[in-house]
Amino acid sequence: MLMKLLIRDSAMGLTWLRRPKVTVELSGADIIVRMPGTSFSVVYEKTDDNQLIANFFSAPKLPEEKRKVTFPQFLALAWTAANAKAREIGWIA
Repeated sequence: MLMKLLIRDSAMGLTWLRRPKVTVELSGADIIVRMPGTSFSVVYEKTDDNQLIANFFSAPKLPEEKRKVTFPQFLALAWTAANAKAREIGWIA
């Protein structure tokens, strides 16, 4: 999932920014979303009424880790990615 945004920099030139990437994997009854280069992760599970809920979060800062994204920003990206995966595999409509 890569999204590019077009913005103007201070010199009025055009700059392309990339949205931070997350990885999404299916592990049994869980969807796990991580952000490479950070310790951010969140695990989602499907409820009996076909909704996704986050049942585990992790965000400890590693010694040499430099984050360009806050944990709340990661959670917003993770939610979007997990929903897309859940739709792809038929968990939610």
